Amino acid sequence: MTRPRLFPALILLLPVLTLAASLLIATPAFSFLPQLTSSQPDHWSLTAFAVQWNLNPTTSGAKISGSQSVAQVMQASFGTWTGAPNTAASVLRGPDSSVTQEKNSPSNINLICFVCSDAPFGGTETLAVTVTTTANGPGASDGHGGTTQFAGQIIKGDISFNPSTQFDTGGGTGQDLQTVATHEIGHFFGLDHSAVVRAVMFPFAPNVLTTLGYDDVAGIASLYPQGTPDVATASISGKVTLSGSAVFGAHVFANSTTPALAFTNIRKTPIGTLTLPDGTYTISGVPPDSYLVVAEPLDLPVSDSDVSWASEFNQAKVQTNFTTRWH
Repeated sequence: MTRPRLFPALILLLPVLTLAASLLIATPAFSFLPQLTSSQPDHWSLTAFAVQWNLNPTTSGAKISGSQSVAQVMQASFGTWTGAPNTAASVLRGPDSSVTQEKNSPSNINLICFVCSDAPFGGTETLAVTVTTTANGPGASDGHGGTTQFAGQIIKGDISFNPSTQFDTGGGTGQDLQTVATHEIGHFFGLDHSAVVRAVMFPFAPNVLTTLGYDDVAGIASLYPQGTPDVATASISGKVTLSGSAVFGAHVFANSTTPALAFTNIRKTPIGTLTLPDGTYTISGVPPDSYLVVAEPLDLPVSDSDVSWASEFNQAKVQTNFTTRWH
């Protein structure tokens, strides 16, 4: 879900935080931040059935202007993710759909809709919403004639754009459609919101942002890794404590201290994650470089309500009673 405003960061001046970090060889871990089912990162199985998107090209009643068709924008937005370095994510364009209500979307299509007013937007400030269906475990129907393979397997994903929002497909007026579509497709693939301000998955939409950042690449590559990555990466792991006790839900990110670029056509951003209930964290997908590791409270502009990290681990709330520290 995307909202159109961008807020400045807020830093609390409270008790001192201690932070330990080290650069390690990459091990299986998730980057900031996947959506979770039973504490497992949500993602499609690329072997169960062909993942495709199905566009309802109808825009009558929607507020859309510009030189490109919505199909062209969606194709480019999906291509941004499937063309990312280090990822094997893939998706095809399937047959167009005439479905005009999200609740009537069949299990075997992944609807892209501009006129589905029944989608759970929650208000005019929400530009679009992605609704995914995931498996609780293996053995259930996957809606495609087979059975689910694992907990967190995405078996359906619908993206609805708010018909009350003015969208621009290029040279028109309103919110840039490709910016919003690229963000929502990140959710489609299983990514949650990021607290890295310059990431595509940051939950507040800028005017135009259609290229991925390091944080986005780390996220998509952790869910759909290439057998042989384009760029070798490692992980930064550690533990965040406050007065000797573990800190849950601290936003920890690695920020490069050099001008070196590891990826082509990818914006250089910090790469982040949130700490687990025992205070540990692993930031994966980190290219070779020198990094400053920072821990900060999740206390705006992104808060726990944007990622629901506490509820994923049956915790009442994430901890925010500390000031930002670095290592």
